[in-house]
Amino acid sequence: MRLILAEPQTLVRAALRQLLQAMKNVDVVGEAEDGRHLLEQVAEHRPDLVISEFILPDISGSDLAQQIRRRYPGTGLIFLSSSADSGHVRVAMKSGASAFLTKSSEPVELELAMRACGKGQIYLSPSVSRRIIEGRRAERPEGSAVLTRRQREVLRLIGRGKSTKEIAQVMGIGAKTVETHRARLMQALGLRGIGALTHFAVRHGPASTD
Repeated sequence: MRLILAEPQTLVRAALRQLLQAMKNVDVVGEAEDGRHLLEQVAEHRPDLVISEFILPDISGSDLAQQIRRRYPGTGLIFLSSSADSGHVRVAMKSGASAFLTKSSEPVELELAMRACGKGQIYLSPSVSRRIIEGRRAERPEGSAVLTRRQREVLRLIGRGKSTKEIAQVMGIGAKTVETHRARLMQALGLRGIGALTHFAVRHGPASTD
C-alpha cells in the first residue's frame, strides 16, 4: 500500500512515519505539512491512501476530503485528530473520508482503519463512535429510546458475528427485514458501511435485549 502522510507537527509526523514504515506492505511515498504540499504530493504519486491531520494550516478537512474524492477517487483518506469532535467527524465522513481516528488511538486502530480502507469500507475508532452516539443522545428528547428492541437485537447478533441469513433465522424474520434494520441502525448511529457497524457492534453492542 502506497501512502502519503500529512501532519503539520514535525515530531508527530516523524513518529507516525516510523510507525507506518514498521508495518508490512506499507510504503510511505510522500510527506506534507500543509494542504498545498499534500495535494501536490497526491498529484505526483497517486497513492492508495492519504493519512492526514484533520486541521491543516491552509485547508479545512472537508475541503481536503472533497478535493481528493473528486480528483483522485481511487485514493482513500484517513483523518487523524487530537479530539473526537462529533461535528468534525460528521463533516469528514460526509465529505468523503474513509476513516476518522484520534491521535490517542492505539496503533492497531490505525492498522484496522488502513485495512478497511483497502477494502473500500468505512472505519471509526471506538472513541469517535462513542462521541457520535453521545451527541445524538443529547439531541434527542429526554427519555426517548436511541434504538428499538428489534434494532438492539440485530446489533447484538451482528456483534456475535452472525450473517444476515443467520440473524433472520434467529429472529424469525426475512433477510430483507434484517437488511432494513441494519440500514436504520447505521442511520441512527451515524455510521457508514457494514464494516463500521460491525466494529461498533463488537465494541458497544448490547449483551442482551430488554
